[in-house]
Amino acid sequence: MVGAQYLATDSILLGGDDALRERYLPDAAAGLKLGAFALTEPRAGSNPADMATQAVLEGDYYRLTGTKHFISNAGEADFIVVYAKTDPKAGHRGISAFVVDKDTPGLTISSPEKLMGIRGGHAFEVALDCKVPVANRIGAEGTGFITAMKVLDNSRLDVAATSIGISEAALEAAVFWSQQRKVGGELLSQKQGIQWMLADMKLRLEASWALTLQACAKRAAGQRFSQESAMAKLYASEAVGFITDTALQIHGGYGFTREMPLERYVRDARILRIYEGSSEIQRTIIARTLLAE
Repeated sequence: MVGAQYLATDSILLGGDDALRERYLPDAAAGLKLGAFALTEPRAGSNPADMATQAVLEGDYYRLTGTKHFISNAGEADFIVVYAKTDPKAGHRGISAFVVDKDTPGLTISSPEKLMGIRGGHAFEVALDCKVPVANRIGAEGTGFITAMKVLDNSRLDVAATSIGISEAALEAAVFWSQQRKVGGELLSQKQGIQWMLADMKLRLEASWALTLQACAKRAAGQRFSQESAMAKLYASEAVGFITDTALQIHGGYGFTREMPLERYVRDARILRIYEGSSEIQRTIIARTLLAE
């Protein structure tokens, strides 16, 4: 829920002018307004250049038409940052961003999707056939893709941090269980096989921390951190899958019950390899930035 708010507010902060920032960011920072970030479409997820949503200038307004999918917070949001094509022939250079207020006529939001995890964060389909003032455009026409990529650099660190948090909880649960559970009169923690499983979990957790802090340090220093954020997101999101699954394995049959927290950790961890750019997209980003050096 918080990450989705940052996606919206970072779009305005990084791409908008002072007037637009003043209209939305103080209330968002104070918790008075909730935002949503509408980039993904039914047929355009990992490649935003394939989006079909369009924004056509009509005097002092743009008419937005199209459909966005899997938009977190949309049903509860006070405003939605929508990315749309202002020049359909220009590929990613023809993408622009707009702030759409929740009471805008022609903005339709579906019932929440039934997700297997992250049940505290709801996702919706958003249908658009509405008019938005020119003043609600974020930056100049055609700058939306650049803004979105900067926003996603930041949000990938949010995903890495979320992965670390779930990993820490799963490891803590596994260590506690191994020190309490006896099999054949011996604690699980005394068995070498279990010790090695815990060691592998700890190793991946600490590596996730190192990559994430490295990316955060570059961001704090004002340096480019696209490659570092991609590496942190990729590694931490894949590590949490291993760590939660191993923690469940250590718990045995009890780990597969809803009496234990492991089932929630496993469910919540799975989405982290998909949103904010899938693992495959992160590998593409890392390789391309490496080859461009």
